[in-house]
Amino acid sequence: MSDNMSIDELVAVNSLLIERETTLADLNHIETSISGILGQPYPFATPQAALPSATKRKRAKAKKLPKKKGPPKIRRLKDGEFAYRVTLVENGEQKTHDLLDFAPFQSLLATPLPHHRIQSIHTINDLLERVDALHES
Repeated sequence: MSDNMSIDELVAVNSLLIERETTLADLNHIETSISGILGQPYPFATPQAALPSATKRKRAKAKKLPKKKGPPKIRRLKDGEFAYRVTLVENGEQKTHDLLDFAPFQSLLATPLPHHRIQSIHTINDLLERVDALHES
């Protein structure tokens, strides 16, 4: 071992050497037990029976899980569309909101609150008339 090892390194190396010694003692015990069972001193010939540890197995392919269907992505407004009209039920009461930006409602669409449920999302023009339906539940 190197003379310029720190105390921490020396402790770590000694700890691993002790672990190695313990493992070798366990291995010796196992080999002695096997020798007793087979009636041959160690080292012994490989047993005639096929050992499970000696056979290679094909790995099972991981099952593909179906993708979770996320909330619909609400597109940006197109030419001729002025805002979004969101109809939702809040605490049993139907309400309508006209929004210039839908981003705040995207999280509500993804994970609805217990007493809030979005029923429909439409785009509206500058005359507040419906132009396109984006989502309906």
